Amino acid sequence: MALYGRDANGNDAYIEAAGSGTLAAPYATVHDLQAYSLSSAQIDASGNSDVVAAVSGYRVRVLSLALSASANCSLRFQTGGSGNITPRIRIPSGDTVTIANSLGLFDTVRGDKLNVVLSGVAEYGVLCTYRLIS
Repeated sequence: MALYGRDANGNDAYIEAAGSGTLAAPYATVHDLQAYSLSSAQIDASGNSDVVAAVSGYRVRVLSLALSASANCSLRFQTGGSGNITPRIRIPSGDTVTIANSLGLFDTVRGDKLNVVLSGVAEYGVLCTYRLIS
């Protein structure tokens, strides 16, 4: 990690990259208040499923989502398997829904896993980019 400058709040900002060659992870700008750089998770399922495992002492902040389904359905994200943190996101059959916000879409409760609940009968896929926040 190399010092890049200051962020908008005056904290040290860094540029971080991992990997090598064509498999290198993308550059991520991070600052002193963030615990880790960007991570991603992907699942293919046909029922309720865990997306990101719980990490003690950290919240999962989701920055972007790509959702697809084989049939009309809706998905809802939860913290810890019971607390709804999004409304139902409706996915038309065969379509892809993408949502992103560089500041974050939603967070889990500290120490909780991120899971998804399916409404309807469909095979679906979830790809998300997230950051662990202390």
